[in-house]
Amino acid sequence: MDEQWGYVGAKSRQRWLFYAYDRLRKTVVAHVFGERTIATLERLMSLLSPFG
Repeated sequence: MDEQWGYVGAKSRQRWLFYAYDRLRKTVVAHVFGERTIATLERLMSLLSPFG
């Protein structure tokens, strides 16, 4: 997993892109865009749960 940071209009509106990358297939398997919170990370983890 990795993350990227950016903001929309003002730095007080920061948003993060969290994503999971499959190195073997060289593709992003799941991504979530939102605030840098545990809830956002949990959304990504729930998308990854079918993969085991």
